[in-house]
Amino acid sequence: MIHNWELATGHQISVENQGAQTVVTISNTSAGQQQRSINSFNTGIWLVPPEMSILHGRGSANEPTGATLKITTSTGASLIQVRGNSIQMQSSHSGEHRSNTSTSTSFTAGMQPMQPMQPMQMGNMQMNMQPMVMKMGDMELNMGATAGKKFCTQCGTPVKSADKFCAGCGHKLES
Repeated sequence: MIHNWELATGHQISVENQGAQTVVTISNTSAGQQQRSINSFNTGIWLVPPEMSILHGRGSANEPTGATLKITTSTGASLIQVRGNSIQMQSSHSGEHRSNTSTSTSFTAGMQPMQPMQPMQMGNMQMNMQPMVMKMGDMELNMGATAGKKFCTQCGTPVKSADKFCAGCGHKLES
């Protein structure tokens, strides 16, 4: 079961027990931007639902600045501190609790940088980008090793420099 709390407008905390793991997710949403941080801690199986205490700032604003989550398991209580996009195990009953994963993603209204393209394979088709090589069945297009080679301008078939016509389509080749 997922437990959700709204810390402030657009700032939500979600906590879930997945076996022995406690997964904490922070979501921040504002105009044109969305951020999410996820951490997973080895706390053990929960005995009771998690408890959350909201931490407030000082001064006249007294706005929420974070939260402390109390996770109770058969080994005792664990405290998880949430501040902004940071999620940390503050203390635990047993010293063996630790963070297993941590990811942070940010989405903005504009375009995001793309990750380099990984090699692809679909059925008998393969594609690599560095160097660019495409294979399908017994056909192959290799863009990275073309220096010095000539190809027919009509159909792309490799040709020898002495050829006057393309062996693939019969197109007259320029010398």
